Amino acid sequence: MKEPKVHVGILFEPQIEFNLPTPYRIGGTGVCGKQTVTYDEGKILWNGRRYDVLLFEPQNESTDAFELLDVTIGINFHWERKEDQRFLGALKIIVEDGKLTAINVVKVEDYLTSVISSEMSATASLELLKAHAVISRSWLLAQIQKNREIAEA
Repeated sequence: MKEPKVHVGILFEPQIEFNLPTPYRIGGTGVCGKQTVTYDEGKILWNGRRYDVLLFEPQNESTDAFELLDVTIGINFHWERKEDQRFLGALKIIVEDGKLTAINVVKVEDYLTSVISSEMSATASLELLKAHAVISRSWLLAQIQKNREIAEA
């Protein structure tokens, strides 16, 4: 069975800057380096052309990561700030509510590794980490199945 993927919204802005340190594919063409996409009259403006959706896919899904620049973390907390963040997987850009949304398309297990490491303390017991992994995986797979059933209805 092929491992399912999840689509995780990361950033919602009128302009998104990102870096592809290794070549990614878009429509069969390789692209790398710093990129900028801008919301333009209901479309995505990239390299002088307008698009409905952009999907930057890694050459090597296991190792290639993209970097989103100026991601706001800790929204509405006293420690809210912007920082650059790296993500394994593909980068999808869509138009949504008059802005652009950057979406990380990533394998379930890679997503869970990220979630568990960000939600749990490094000093947590191995048994607690295992329990968190089982609960998180079960919840996520149930959500994926629920969304499939809704889409098929």
